[in-house]
Amino acid sequence: MLDALRQDLRYTFRNLRSSPGFAAVAILSLALGIGANTAIFSLIDAVMLKYLPVRHPEQLLQVTFQKGEGSSFTNPLWEALRDRQQVFSSVFASGLTRFNLNQAGEARYVPAVWASGAYFSTLGVSAALGRTFTPAEDKRGCAATAVLGYDFWQKEYAGQLDVLGRSVSLTGHPFEIIGVAQAGFFGLQVGSTADIFVPLCAEPVIGGENSNLNKRGNWWLVVIGRPKPGLQPQRVTAVLKTIAPQALAATIPPDWGAEEKLEYERRSFETLPARTECPTSVRNTGIRCWS
Repeated sequence: MLDALRQDLRYTFRNLRSSPGFAAVAILSLALGIGANTAIFSLIDAVMLKYLPVRHPEQLLQVTFQKGEGSSFTNPLWEALRDRQQVFSSVFASGLTRFNLNQAGEARYVPAVWASGAYFSTLGVSAALGRTFTPAEDKRGCAATAVLGYDFWQKEYAGQLDVLGRSVSLTGHPFEIIGVAQAGFFGLQVGSTADIFVPLCAEPVIGGENSNLNKRGNWWLVVIGRPKPGLQPQRVTAVLKTIAPQALAATIPPDWGAEEKLEYERRSFETLPARTECPTSVRNTGIRCWS
């Protein structure tokens, strides 16, 4: 075997020496292939393997539907789960959006997050200035407030301490700035930064009569929780399955057909380790970075 290998190697090198052009192309192709694989691994490492900049991210669980039936929730379903669950010490829902900062002229959009009251406390993210939202404020008709991302505060307000109490115009509506998120927190989307966080309960301020809070057919929220101490993911999932029938029965989209409604009621919940949301630039590469 070794003799055969030595002969093959000698034959290969003789051919390479006799065809330097071919050898150069072959070596370049290998180099490009290795470089591409290295770049792809780096991308996967940044998107799929990098921990979120939050407290004990390995403890976080995302609530999804079983059997790959989706991971997005409607607001009515999120509220039904929130009000029935007893396995999370804290749990939140959030949804990506964007706002126009300009009140006139050319639009200037910034990435933002709709976040329920326990968003920051569940993640263990504190405020660099002022305060963040609280679960006690998580009620329909809550005040139109905003927490700025740290980098956005530095860029737009030069890190001024008197930013608290000011209003920021979001798609033509004033929101009172109550705080600035801690440095290094960019939201749940690796590769992108959320500039503004607004309470989910204030969504009607923007949505008006077209608000998503009561719509049972708009799937736009992800649900993430931190289990109570001592509860393993399997136990969390088992308990969530017991409350699924009630939560689903109470939130059936009224405009669905009989077969769709029946299929909806047959669904159940499961949990997966919470990973980072997938930026469009990464999602377009075919890499799936959110369950």
